[in-house]
Amino acid sequence: MLEDLNFGNEIKGDFEGSVTATWVKLREDGAGMCKYKGKTYATKPLGYVSIQAGTRVEMSYADGVYYSRY
Repeated sequence: MLEDLNFGNEIKGDFEGSVTATWVKLREDGAGMCKYKGKTYATKPLGYVSIQAGTRVEMSYADGVYYSRY
């Protein structure tokens, strides 16, 4: 991974574009926890309402950060 930075290669997330994930919970530190293909991701939530666990959300990756939108 460090070699990727040294050679200017783009570091990619676990998927391309946006995917449909399942909302798990909001952590105390404000990170949103989402599950996609059996793996749980810490995301930066882009929603402003409370949602229930199990709700389907859109999850994207950009610049080293996973985002969840609902």
